[in-house]
Amino acid sequence: MKKLLKPACIGFYILMLLSFFVLGLFFAGAIDAGKNQGLAGGAIVLGYGVLFGGIAFVASFFIAYYLNVKIIKIINWVLLVLLLTTWSIKFYEFRQRDKLREEKNKEIEQRSKTPTKVAPSAMLRFPGKKRTIQVEGESLSEVSGMGFFTPNYYENPSLYFYGNLNLEKSLMDHTPYDSITFKRNKYNQYEIATAPPWLVPDHLKLDYDMLYFRIVSVTEEFVEVLVNTQNGQTSWVAKRAGNVVLWPDFLLRVHSVEFIPDKGGKVRSRDFEASGEVNTPYSFMKPLRIKSQWMEVLLINDNYEKVGKGWIQWKKDDKMLVMYNLLS
Repeated sequence: MKKLLKPACIGFYILMLLSFFVLGLFFAGAIDAGKNQGLAGGAIVLGYGVLFGGIAFVASFFIAYYLNVKIIKIINWVLLVLLLTTWSIKFYEFRQRDKLREEKNKEIEQRSKTPTKVAPSAMLRFPGKKRTIQVEGESLSEVSGMGFFTPNYYENPSLYFYGNLNLEKSLMDHTPYDSITFKRNKYNQYEIATAPPWLVPDHLKLDYDMLYFRIVSVTEEFVEVLVNTQNGQTSWVAKRAGNVVLWPDFLLRVHSVEFIPDKGGKVRSRDFEASGEVNTPYSFMKPLRIKSQWMEVLLINDNYEKVGKGWIQWKKDDKMLVMYNLLS
């Protein structure tokens, strides 16, 4: 038993533990053990390392008991060289990737040095006005998408845009090609510091905390958004950089909705087309409930008093049948 306490044997136990821990991490990566597991992915990969290292550590006592000390010393040197080689290769790869990312960030900063004014584009209803005022730059498309993405510029002063995604790779494996940067003005309100010249989102009114990009598609880590409503250009952003608000949640937050002109929208008593029509005069419709493609609304007059209730169809065949007013 004294043999098991010799320095060569103790070193053998430690080297076996570390070597097989690393081997477990590589094995987990080879079989994609952490893929599509979200935040648990890192813990799963680490678990493989602990499992491999633990088994090797226990086995090392039995191996040391039967092997000659000279052979154990040779194995120690082999394991040590393998560990150092692996560490050197990984350190070099990390430095190269870090260097590449810094170069890309510098390129983006250089490209965005000139501040760009972005035309505001929000459908607003001003107090005392009966008709919706279309602010310059607005281009309301009937194609609905899935909802809106709102960047969290309170926590992330930059919103990065990605292109040519490989959906089988993670966010860390992609490099952004452009960005928006935000800053606080003298009134302590956020405003855009720099932005790409092509940026024309659906809604931009930061003094009302509004920057909405229409969502085209989503993945586990990315959101494809419409970044230019005039030419249909889309780009990808990191999902964790903001909030995904799907249409039902969004419409329940707006001030009011109204039918798109010439679409023949009618207020019904129930949530199907064959139900009776509600003929109560009203000025505004305030969303109360969303049920599939139908919306229950409060009917409100010019004095902002409730005059009735009804159901309207807000969407059909992926096309919007209503306009929304964000502000009162």
